[in-house]
Amino acid sequence: MLGLLRQPSWIGLTLVVIMLGITFTELGLWQLRRHDERAAANALLVANLAAAPVAVTDLLPADQPLPGADEWRAVTASGVYDPEQEVLVRNRSYEGELGYEVVTPLVPSTGPAVLVLRGWVPNGSSAATVPAVPSAPGGEVVVTARLRPTPTGGIDATGLPAGQVRQLAVPVLAGSLPYEVLEGGYAQLVVGAPGSDAGLAGPRALTAPEPNAGPHLPYAVQWFLFGVIAIGGWGVLLRAGLREEPGARPHAVRERPPVAVGPR
Repeated sequence: MLGLLRQPSWIGLTLVVIMLGITFTELGLWQLRRHDERAAANALLVANLAAAPVAVTDLLPADQPLPGADEWRAVTASGVYDPEQEVLVRNRSYEGELGYEVVTPLVPSTGPAVLVLRGWVPNGSSAATVPAVPSAPGGEVVVTARLRPTPTGGIDATGLPAGQVRQLAVPVLAGSLPYEVLEGGYAQLVVGAPGSDAGLAGPRALTAPEPNAGPHLPYAVQWFLFGVIAIGGWGVLLRAGLREEPGARPHAVRERPPVAVGPR
């Protein structure tokens, strides 16, 4: 066997199998780490969705990004919607259809305002047509919403109609408003809150995500199986090679020729 493995072709094959085994093992371990991360994120999501609502000012920072541990926490806010400063965020999907997210500032009697994602509306008849957006309710309202972080980067509104943006960068939008705004993130209305749908004349409310384990565990098992198959295939080839090596087969037993018996 050692003689066979010293052959250049077998040295190359063995190195390839070793590299494949290491690679497949590392990929499997990486998928296991992703699975653990997803499990931790799911546990946090479940806990945050079940937490009782608190005042928005208790969790949403005024000038710092929303901590990841507080995403999807329920909050309450009160104030008056400001439709004059409403913006539409383009190219947002809802049940497979593209449209706009409707973001309206909610301005309290005292303290900073909060940007409220009221929901989603479908596209207009063309890219340049402003869609019909149900008006926010007038007067003082009390809403329940879930906290979302602000996307990073600025706002690209080049070539867009007035009041439209490509992403909801809260600090940039806050700088253009005539009042103080909580800049750490925004609040996404729950179904039925004033300004959303659920029987009211409003945009379609967006729901919170469902916990999902994802495909990481099956992928990990798949990568480990690939490693086993690579090593097993190498073993099968080695066994076949040993059988074909000269001297590997036992010599056939030769029969002695009969001895001629003659007259004495």
